[in-house]
Amino acid sequence: MKIKEKRVFITGATGFIGGRIAERLWLDNGIKSRCLVRKFSNAARLGRLPVTMTFGDLLNKDSLEKAMEGCEVVFHCAYGNTNDTSLNREINEQGTRNLAELAFMHGIKRFVYLSSVAVYGSNPPETVTEETPLQVCNDEYGKSKARAEKICRDLHKKGLPIVIIRPTIVFGPFSPIWTIGAIKRVLVGGWEKIDGVDGICNAVYVDDLVDSMFLSTRFDKVVGETFIISGLNTLTWNEFFTAYMKVAGLPKPKIISRPRKTLKFYFSNVLRACVDASRRVANSQIIDFYHWMKDNYPSLTVTFDSLIRGGIKKNEIEKFSLRTTYSINKASRMLGYSPRTFEEGMRVTADWLKHYGYI
Repeated sequence: MKIKEKRVFITGATGFIGGRIAERLWLDNGIKSRCLVRKFSNAARLGRLPVTMTFGDLLNKDSLEKAMEGCEVVFHCAYGNTNDTSLNREINEQGTRNLAELAFMHGIKRFVYLSSVAVYGSNPPETVTEETPLQVCNDEYGKSKARAEKICRDLHKKGLPIVIIRPTIVFGPFSPIWTIGAIKRVLVGGWEKIDGVDGICNAVYVDDLVDSMFLSTRFDKVVGETFIISGLNTLTWNEFFTAYMKVAGLPKPKIISRPRKTLKFYFSNVLRACVDASRRVANSQIIDFYHWMKDNYPSLTVTFDSLIRGGIKKNEIEKFSLRTTYSINKASRMLGYSPRTFEEGMRVTADWLKHYGYI
């Protein structure tokens, strides 16, 4: 199937990955996609493109049916991203059910569901493939993604032509966590190299992920399949964050020992408690004092910020120590997936960070 000849519907197009799909569809293929929008105030990025923005809500089946009318390919990227856990679960599961059922009723030719490797749990084995059993864990996001996958597979048994994509750590322009969040973290000293903490970071550049989603519409043989999508390089978390430190013009992090880190944990908690107590009494004065420090003693302020944030938190050490790698052999074999190098993705990401004034 040639995507150039199809009418495409995107959910989550006001977000990071869905927005990039809309951009690439227009820039690479000249496709003016139809994009589901719940809040037009979040659609500034989409507004630069010749797309059709249609109002709708995943939990309102009537609005969905009207929004996707006449489309042939669906890229379902939307997910629950509110402060309400139960609402997020409903968006991920019932929202996916609503969309997938309508897609089945209207004869959609390809339904591509963007899932996540979070379905493998918080402590996956060292090597993960598509055949690795899913794990039940305390992560509500991962659990709801796994349940949404089951909804898609159940409808596939009835005839819906689905493909499930499970990306790893997605970085690149507009990435809220692994680019914007990462650069902000290193700028305030929020990353440190702890002795013995050097887990694997399975980073994938956003355009590689989008490539895989486009490829999943090309071949009939991939209908009903699930694909892990990760990057070409095997990086450590230290290498990942050090790349952002280099982009920001910061020196490489020095190794700190576990005993020193434990002491820093304690001191950071005490300092944070003091700041919180002070802000409850004189919030505006504390903020004014902070900005005065930042203007007059920038180096000292960076140290202070680093201590307040505590660098790597206690609850992050397990995550940043995991040695799991995610295999892309199936995607390479069946989709012809061929990702860029990490360095290629970081060059574009660095240019974007400079253009938008993050560094």
